[in-house]
Amino acid sequence: MKALRWYGRKDLRYVDVPEPSPGPGQLKVRVALAGICGTDLKEYASGPVMIAAEKAPITIGHEFAGKVAAVGKGVSDFRVGERVTGVGYYYCGECYVCKEGRYNLCVNQGFTGLFTDGCMAEYVIVPAYACYHLPDGVSDEAGAMVEPLAVALHAVRQARVQLGNTVAVVGDGTIGLCALLAAKAAGASEVYVVAKHRGRGELARALGATAVIYLSDGSPVSQLQKISGGPGADAAIECVGYPDTPQLTVELLRRGGIAVIVGVFSQPGTFEFSTMTFPEKIMVGSSIYVHEGQTAVDLLADGRIDASPLVTSLVPLKDAVKLGFEALLANKDANIKILLRVP
Repeated sequence: MKALRWYGRKDLRYVDVPEPSPGPGQLKVRVALAGICGTDLKEYASGPVMIAAEKAPITIGHEFAGKVAAVGKGVSDFRVGERVTGVGYYYCGECYVCKEGRYNLCVNQGFTGLFTDGCMAEYVIVPAYACYHLPDGVSDEAGAMVEPLAVALHAVRQARVQLGNTVAVVGDGTIGLCALLAAKAAGASEVYVVAKHRGRGELARALGATAVIYLSDGSPVSQLQKISGGPGADAAIECVGYPDTPQLTVELLRRGGIAVIVGVFSQPGTFEFSTMTFPEKIMVGSSIYVHEGQTAVDLLADGRIDASPLVTSLVPLKDAVKLGFEALLANKDANIKILLRVP
């Protein structure tokens, strides 16, 4: 079968690899669409970041929609031919955090496309527990957005967003825009997006952002307070992963607010802890998802979330490097989520 394999920094190859078979508890999925995640882009541009160098070559990708091609022993919830999507993690089920039901924190956790071969291929092997049925009313394009939506939904849950809250989202990429959608679905009355790129900021407004705060227009904190007329956000969600963005996220908060850190960091940063101590602000991490994949499917199915505006183009898998990865690096104003059509 054909697959897009990561060999190292700026080295992705469209090659032939053996077709895999599912083991116990696994599904073999015939991939229709695969999404390019920000993590995939970082691995391409400056990796290895999360991929262990000794894993190379490895098929990348963890956002997908497709059909079940085969089921492994012990799988009873899925049948061949059913449309599915999935999330990237797999867990042991035996460690202390798994026994608490916090599978996203598994001590022995792995991740599709980083630790095992991913979905930028004709077929992918995934745990059945990490897959979800796609209803007839949810397209493959929407199904391929379930994984990033699940990340955002978990972050909003970590932020304890409630009806009527004011939320600030730092970042205008896929996760940031999904966080905007998730916060609105959770009942936030005002959602402000801190953006770097004008084109993405315009999309944020179209998706329902109360206002977009551009970094080029001066202090985001001053802008937020002026536009909102308040002391700051009840919750702020960091979706970038730059050394200075956690500090900004905390400073956007009102006293007693909650900052959630979602971004994946490849460089260390500095932080002024006095900005948290006296105003009793809270900072928490947000690691992928637990059961939010099903929540994402449900929200897409009933129309409470429409992720289709985030998909800016569909390109053939064989052209993924030039029309996908390089396009995202070259023009972030015009490109947000690029989906790869698998032959």
